[in-house]
Amino acid sequence: MRMLERIDVAMLPAEAEALEAGAYLVVDVLRATTTIAAMFGAGLRSLNLAASIDVAREMASRDGRLLFGEVGGLPPAGFDYGNSPIDAARAPIQGKDAVLFTTNGTTALCKLAGRGAVLAAAAANATAVARHAAETYESVAVVCAGEEGGLRFALEDFAAAGIIVAALSALAPAAALGDAAALARHTPELDQLIGLSRHARLLRELGLGDDVAFSARVDTSRAVPIVMACGDGWAVLEDLAK
Repeated sequence: MRMLERIDVAMLPAEAEALEAGAYLVVDVLRATTTIAAMFGAGLRSLNLAASIDVAREMASRDGRLLFGEVGGLPPAGFDYGNSPIDAARAPIQGKDAVLFTTNGTTALCKLAGRGAVLAAAAANATAVARHAAETYESVAVVCAGEEGGLRFALEDFAAAGIIVAALSALAPAAALGDAAALARHTPELDQLIGLSRHARLLRELGLGDDVAFSARVDTSRAVPIVMACGDGWAVLEDLAK
């Protein structure tokens, strides 16, 4: 078994491209990676991500997959569910396949494909993903997806990254922390910071405050979603915990 030696945090996906790591744990906590953790936690068999609504609809129609996603925070016409971890946790999706339309999440996950293993992480599956990473890789970078296609810092992603770094450090206390990882590790009240973010305020204005609260909860899922394949604006994920 490998020993985790170094933990880094990238505040934006572009920064992660300057970090050499065995695994990249991508965080888009409001709400894509939390929804992904909830979907696999509810027994989903496989998941395709799409950065385009047309591609998402085509994938769902072609393969008979359930369709999750949002525009402006709400599910578009014809979608089965929104980009909602609460919807995902309650939906009857055991043994089924789905497509999730998410621009930021898909972009961030695909940006790092080929550099190392790429996993979808959130507060919801922090310990499960951290345990896999600590037992498998010598170096890990926790990557904040950010906003506006990864161009703007997102407080909620940084807060969730801190929760994941804490889980990694608990499992590998001797691992060295990069500067951003040390900042995230020692920032207090990380779960509360998720709810203080601009994105969280916008979701509450849409009546989606329950999703914000759900996304700040730690270890509601044991899923370890990993990117199996990536293309132009799409990705295929499976759950290593199965």
